[in-house]
Amino acid sequence: MTEKLTWDSLNLGDYISAAEFTGQVTMTIAGIERVDFEKEKGGHEKRGVVSFKETDRRWVTNKTNVQLMRAIWPEMEGAIGHRITLASEMVAFGAEKVPGIRVVGSPEMTAPINAIVKLPRKKARTVRLVPTVRSGGSIASAPAPAPVAPTSGPLTLRCTGCGVTVPASVDATADDLVGVCCNECGADMAVSS
Repeated sequence: MTEKLTWDSLNLGDYISAAEFTGQVTMTIAGIERVDFEKEKGGHEKRGVVSFKETDRRWVTNKTNVQLMRAIWPEMEGAIGHRITLASEMVAFGAEKVPGIRVVGSPEMTAPINAIVKLPRKKARTVRLVPTVRSGGSIASAPAPAPVAPTSGPLTLRCTGCGVTVPASVDATADDLVGVCCNECGADMAVSS
């Protein structure tokens, strides 16, 4: 991420946010720690925080991203010194959809990885992590995933890259299919009915 001073950057906090991303961002992991945060309604919560070589601002992780990083580096110490690619995507936050930071993959990966994400009170889902741009820059533009339109009837997935079409599982909803990638080429899958 560029540290250029702009009007919008005057109020940036210590932690990066999804609103700052204009595509995929690749950075080198400098450290991972647990930090104690105060909750808005009182009490405390320990969260994982990742620091990077390219910026002094850090990233507060969540359970989904921790599982995605573990799929790339099974041992946490194995992630230190390696490059990770992040992007902004719309994620569920309570009953709302808000921009959130998601792990996309790493330029150091040699093949895609299908990561299983298991969260409490939610159905397990598969997220495809992919090898990302190997350029020397830290920012690589990428198109945003196609929005998911509400549909009725049986759902199918169509690859935005190679065009392959596959049926979704019978009980899948459009929200379940956000972030699904093509098994053939790794591009985003769009939902259709």
